[in-house]
Amino acid sequence: MQPWLAIVLCGFIVAASNNTSDGDANITSESNDATTTANLFNQTAAELTGVTFNGPGDLQALISALGLNSSIVLACLVAFAILRLRFPLVYSNRQDDDGVPSTSATSCGKFIDWVKLSIYTTDEEAIRIAGLDSTLLRSFCTLGASILGAIAIPMCIIVVPLNAAFGEANLQEDPLRMLEMATIRQNHPWLYYLHAAVVWLVCFTVHFFIDQALKKFLKFRMKWMEAVPIPQSTTVLVEAVPADWRSDGKLKMFFQKVFSSDDVVAAHLVKHEHDLAKLLAKRDSLLQLQRKAQQVFEKTQKVDTFRQCPCGKRVETLPYCEEQLQGMDENIQQLRHSHAEERLRDPMARSSASGFVTFSNRRFADMAQSLRISSDQNHWKVSAAPEASDIRWGDLRRSSEFSTALKTVGYLFVLGLYVGFMPIVIFITNVVELVDLGPMQPLWAGFAPTLGLTLFLALLTTVLVLIFQTFFCLKANAYAQHKLQWWYFTFQLIFVVLVTTIGRSLVSQFQAVLESPTSVFDILANSLPKATHFYMTYLILQWTKKALEILRYMNLSKFLFFKTFCTSKEAKEKAEPEDQASQGLGARNVNLAVSFVLGLLFSSVAPLLSIFAMLDLILGRLIYGYLVIHAETRKPDLGGEFWVSQVHFAELALGLYCILMIGVLSQMSESYAWMIAAPSLLLVVWSAWHHRKTYQWRQLPFEELVTLNEDPKEAADVIGECYIQPELADTTQVTCVV
Repeated sequence: MQPWLAIVLCGFIVAASNNTSDGDANITSESNDATTTANLFNQTAAELTGVTFNGPGDLQALISALGLNSSIVLACLVAFAILRLRFPLVYSNRQDDDGVPSTSATSCGKFIDWVKLSIYTTDEEAIRIAGLDSTLLRSFCTLGASILGAIAIPMCIIVVPLNAAFGEANLQEDPLRMLEMATIRQNHPWLYYLHAAVVWLVCFTVHFFIDQALKKFLKFRMKWMEAVPIPQSTTVLVEAVPADWRSDGKLKMFFQKVFSSDDVVAAHLVKHEHDLAKLLAKRDSLLQLQRKAQQVFEKTQKVDTFRQCPCGKRVETLPYCEEQLQGMDENIQQLRHSHAEERLRDPMARSSASGFVTFSNRRFADMAQSLRISSDQNHWKVSAAPEASDIRWGDLRRSSEFSTALKTVGYLFVLGLYVGFMPIVIFITNVVELVDLGPMQPLWAGFAPTLGLTLFLALLTTVLVLIFQTFFCLKANAYAQHKLQWWYFTFQLIFVVLVTTIGRSLVSQFQAVLESPTSVFDILANSLPKATHFYMTYLILQWTKKALEILRYMNLSKFLFFKTFCTSKEAKEKAEPEDQASQGLGARNVNLAVSFVLGLLFSSVAPLLSIFAMLDLILGRLIYGYLVIHAETRKPDLGGEFWVSQVHFAELALGLYCILMIGVLSQMSESYAWMIAAPSLLLVVWSAWHHRKTYQWRQLPFEELVTLNEDPKEAADVIGECYIQPELADTTQVTCVV
């Protein structure tokens, strides 16, 4: 969801709820400000994020949320089906790398065809169209829904009735309590032993499903690696090259000594071409501006103008671009030529510490990644080359010292977001509550208290991506999404899943756990089961969030805007892709992982919550099964990195589940039930170790490499296709030949 839309929706919802419950309140703004400010600093993290504990009236609130969000989801799906027929370029026009239309582009004439495409598109076809990472996004929905279904459905059918029959639920106070473990009276003679056995069953179930999913993933991963095209499959990225080897000739000679002269095709160190890169970027922006002005004139017969600076006068675009472009190509060629002559005099001139080495066969590229070249692990870092079109050349030009310094600053900024979450939210809320809107003050009074939290959460992914792209050496843009996946999941885990355990300070709670690690059992058991009804509503709200994504409202708006002065095809290109901060692979995987974590974590405490999480994942499978495969543009593919991280998150969720249940059993019963459940943590650790040891997925095993049939002609053609930075694309004799 776009930040501005999230803010508006949240504001109206909060304002409406406040007006309904407190419609006749006419309190002066001065007294409100003083009271609110005092209360804010005394609020816990759960109170700041709006988490409420279980209580009377939760059933009615849950039914209302279920009805409202189900209606919104249905309306969004119907609207999408209509829009898909009306604007096929935005919702259906998808081609694979060979330019072959996908199934969605040739079968968009029926109202609900998209449902069939989402469900019945095979994994093989999805990988061909959208890549392995996008296909595995929908596969995680299937895996998560299968695990939760295998656990929650038997729990609802067997365990919940037993809890209700032998528990002591007060249906008048809280009817939902009958469906939860909280209905069991303390020190029940045998029900807690049943739940201890259930913990083991849950652990075995999750291990089995993940094990089967990893076997399937490994097959897809091997096929994906075999299909990586030349020269990417035969090229390695070498970072932290020592100063004595920083020339194309010496780098090539080094690897020729390790292998042979025939095995190494070319070597190219990334060059410090800042002036040339700046000039090329200026030319590209001018050409784009010129093209837009021509399209505006052709469509509307109006002369396009623009401002050179925000306060400057408007000038005609076409004459300005023609004047600026005049002689620019000659300047670029002269600059390239002078730099080439400089490198002929000094082969190490302008060379950075990173480069690419291309081999004649992928076997040698894989062997190079396994070499231990230096005793100093900070030198000669060899890894697989990313997609050439996705490389961040500016990051590779940085020195290792400068990259380390920037990365340190980046980590400080990220940690600052975590530690400063509550102070930042309180500060924003205090500032906005000083605003007096006069007649609109009652509406603003309902909106302002949550504005700090809403702004923070809406902009979090954007800020994280900006930090990663600015301070981290990512090598390729896709790695920013992978970093976002890990850090954003950590934030969601702390401030969504475990928010009730934090109290008023994340740092103080962390210190308490370090001083007494066993206290984590009591912390989780004392807080999490009390907020199960809130998390049910939270999961239902996720349905609406996913349903809004399928509308692609921002892409549609941009498409309609650009279509006024561009062709439909050009408008489609300009309208893509969707916002990668909030709707990229990183954020989407995290949102799905959080739903799964909540469903698994509360599967014994509140099985109905797991059912809602399962439905959320099923809806995600339906929506993303169509969206990422048949509508959105293809993203750079890391070949399963996101999937493996999702599996790690699932294993972490299983560990948290065991800790929670051990704590609940030890608090609710003086029996030995918790001792029966406690060894399940060992099973979780063994399961994670087993998956990492058994499924080696990063590189093709040599038994696969030696049987891999490579086209000799294709391998020979790689000589002229080295990884060359765009600034030097016309000077291949410099980059591929010493």
